[in-house]
Amino acid sequence: MIKKIEIVNFKAYAKASFRFGEGVNFIYGANGSGKTSLMEAISVALFGSQWVTRWGGRRWSNFLRRGASWGEVKLYLSHGGREIVVVRRFGEEGTVSSGTYLAVDGGVVARGDSDVTATLVSKLGLRLDEYAHLLYIRQGELRRILQETEYIDRILRLDEFDKVDEVVKDVHDEFRGRRERVGGRLEELEKRLPVLRSRLDDLRRRLEEAEKRAAELEEASARFREVERRYLELRERYASLVKEREALEKKLEEAAQLALSAERDVEQLEAELEAVRKAAEELKSLPEVGDVEKEYFELRQAVAAAERVPPEVRSYDPRSLEEARRRLEEASRRHGEVKTRLALLRDVLRLAQRAEGGRCPVCGSPLSRDAVQRHELEVLGLEKEEQRLSKLIDQLKAEVRRLEELDRLYHSYKPYLALDLPSARRRLAELEALYQKKKEVEKRRAYLSAQAAREAEVARRLEELKARKAEAERKIQEVNQRLGEVEAELAATAEALKRLEAEYAALKTKHEEYLAARSVAAELRRQIAETEKELAALAGELEKAKSEAERLDKALAAARQIRVVLGELKPLMRQTLLKAINEELNAVFLRLRHKEAFKSLQLIETDGRYVIRVNTPTGPIDHGLLSLGEQNLVALSLRVALARALLGQAPFMMFDEPTEHLDEEHRRKIVELVRGLTSIVPTIIVTSHLGEFEEVADVVIQL
Repeated sequence: MIKKIEIVNFKAYAKASFRFGEGVNFIYGANGSGKTSLMEAISVALFGSQWVTRWGGRRWSNFLRRGASWGEVKLYLSHGGREIVVVRRFGEEGTVSSGTYLAVDGGVVARGDSDVTATLVSKLGLRLDEYAHLLYIRQGELRRILQETEYIDRILRLDEFDKVDEVVKDVHDEFRGRRERVGGRLEELEKRLPVLRSRLDDLRRRLEEAEKRAAELEEASARFREVERRYLELRERYASLVKEREALEKKLEEAAQLALSAERDVEQLEAELEAVRKAAEELKSLPEVGDVEKEYFELRQAVAAAERVPPEVRSYDPRSLEEARRRLEEASRRHGEVKTRLALLRDVLRLAQRAEGGRCPVCGSPLSRDAVQRHELEVLGLEKEEQRLSKLIDQLKAEVRRLEELDRLYHSYKPYLALDLPSARRRLAELEALYQKKKEVEKRRAYLSAQAAREAEVARRLEELKARKAEAERKIQEVNQRLGEVEAELAATAEALKRLEAEYAALKTKHEEYLAARSVAAELRRQIAETEKELAALAGELEKAKSEAERLDKALAAARQIRVVLGELKPLMRQTLLKAINEELNAVFLRLRHKEAFKSLQLIETDGRYVIRVNTPTGPIDHGLLSLGEQNLVALSLRVALARALLGQAPFMMFDEPTEHLDEEHRRKIVELVRGLTSIVPTIIVTSHLGEFEEVADVVIQL
């Protein structure tokens, strides 16, 4: 049973969770609200990439919420008393292995898209084809099972017989082609024998000539190797000296740059040290300014508050609030008295309307027309008075709220009302000038103190730079000395290398001829060995080709026999399956039918197509002659019967908009069918943008 699904970044859903129960689960919402997306999320959770490639448009990006880099579906199932959770996390290109797993009773048993699907199929006994054709009926496909001839064969997998026959035919054709190739190979081998013998004699003659030439050049090759060793060593030494000279020139340039940089830094630090000493002298001459911060900030806060006092607060009298409250209370009291008197008079007038014989129906006392008119006039007057008092109360309430706000402001600004603003502003200007002067002095003092504190550090750095400059000058002398030695050795090496190179070039030609002769001899020996091996194997290959021809003749005969057996087995298998399906079909149909005249159903195959016949007291009727609603009943019964025949029990069924494009009567029949189906299928999930399933639903999910 499907218990719950949680989805993140799936199509239009950013994050959502839905619970399902036994019976009818009705997903209700307008078109475009995400009903079909919820069905697809269940399908993706169950079958992953299999569903996406076969039914979901072949692209994972079709299911990813726009702008999101990843999505996730988590499906909770109950099966055989065990709790199963399947999680698939995916991106635009496919699932994420680390976020895709299957857990049973809290323990992970599979990871990765294909392993999760295989394990889930094994535990539920439910394949993708059975799910897509029997348990999940997409929008507009309820009756498809009655309309397409090959649909049932595909569900029963009888089309596999045709596929196997095609495979056997391909194998038969392959064997026939191989038999023809083997015959051609026999003819080819018999023609190659004299050619290979002639080639072997020629190779042996050429080998003798190559070995003779190699022996003549062997001494010159030995001398070449000795000269080559000396030449390569001297050339390597020359290259090493060139690299060392380049490195020394680079070091010399770096040392000169370092010395020049150190000299500039020494001059800068000497100037900096002089500036530090002047800052120390200036620090001693700075004036002292008293502490004015506290008085300045307190007075500035008071002046700012006094300037914000509204004019109406300054003119406010606290007694006016009490007076307004008293007037509101008096008006409210008078309003209550008027309403009481008015209610009483209205009751009297109602009684007067029921009076008989000019007497009060309650007390029996005389009730004249003049008295009634007086009461009516008094009611009119009281109604006007009640309206006037209501308006007056509203006005007084507004006045009280206004005065309460003024009273609150008055008490919040009261400490600043007595402040002499002109005098306070003059004093504030004096304090601000003193405060600014003190800040400038303190800022200068802090700067000069920091400068003076650097004197020891600057002096130390100056000594370090002088030492660095001296070290750079010493290194320049060392590099210059080594550079002279390298250039002298480089000139001598170049002269020796020039003499040796001439001897090396003269011997290299003879050495290459020697290597070529040995290479030709080795290649000829290899070709001779291969030719001898080929000749030795030729007789065996001829025998093998004859044996293979006999074996292929037997295989061709067996393939022809298999095709005959397959042609006989498919009708037999269809009849066996139809018998099992018809048993389940009648059991399901009898529980869902709405007409007692429909006695039973029978699925038959005739003239290459399937027909369901409804047996009635007057004779059988083909399903094509039934009404639309009755065809829906037959199609639904057949799907459940197929599921029970193939799976043993349909664990759930899902219907996406099964009443789409139907009139009210047929929609009502579909609702009845789905409700009746719960006696056979424990969990049903159905979607609609209309509310017709709400009356029969056990769980309603409003989108």
